[in-house]
Amino acid sequence: MENMTMTSETPVSRDNDGWIVRVKVGGRIQEVRCASENQARYFAAVLAFNAGRPSRLRN
Repeated sequence: MENMTMTSETPVSRDNDGWIVRVKVGGRIQEVRCASENQARYFAAVLAFNAGRPSRLRN
């Protein structure tokens, strides 16, 4: 497989140790390492969906 460049559309890239997901969350970069591409894409979607500022409201 070829390496993917990280853009806003593809926050998933591959290195020698596996797959890396980088998503900007609240002004900081959240990075997650994964064993498989499918797992990395799942985390990318979840992190991107929750990238908004967290609410201060609690149950």
